[in-house]
Amino acid sequence: MPGHPRAEAFKADGNKYFKGGDYKAAIAKYKEATSIDPNVPAYWSNMAACYEKILAYDEMEDAARSCIKADKNFVKGYFRLATALKAKNDLEGCIKALESGLAVNSSNGDLKRMKKELTELQRGETVAAYIRKCEEQTANGDIGGAFKTLELASRLDAGNPDIERMMARV
Repeated sequence: MPGHPRAEAFKADGNKYFKGGDYKAAIAKYKEATSIDPNVPAYWSNMAACYEKILAYDEMEDAARSCIKADKNFVKGYFRLATALKAKNDLEGCIKALESGLAVNSSNGDLKRMKKELTELQRGETVAAYIRKCEEQTANGDIGGAFKTLELASRLDAGNPDIERMMARV
């Protein structure tokens, strides 16, 4: 929903700067728009997109949170927040943002895709941690513990060659 005419003019200027790759100038225009009408989520969302382009993830997170505050039903705000948190390696916060966005619109493809990617990433990290633990247990002579750890890992990643290789050793 459009905001105040002057704010919309600043947004239009920001969009031109964004398309031209001048993200800092675009941010300045979006900030002017939000100073006139802070309740239009698109201004904040566009600002967050600019911050992403310049790798300013703390500022991106702040803009995304302001976007959600402006309109909790504006799903793109949750996507922007999740993107910022993922870039900051706050995977737990990222998943919470995705779940909040999916609660608003459960069929949003971008949110569903990112959640699937994060779930796979977390699964991979868990498997890697199990493999490291198994190596420690094997080195300490805890063969039974190593076997149990590998069983847990194989439940998460059946057919993983590293797990199979270690199972053959244990």
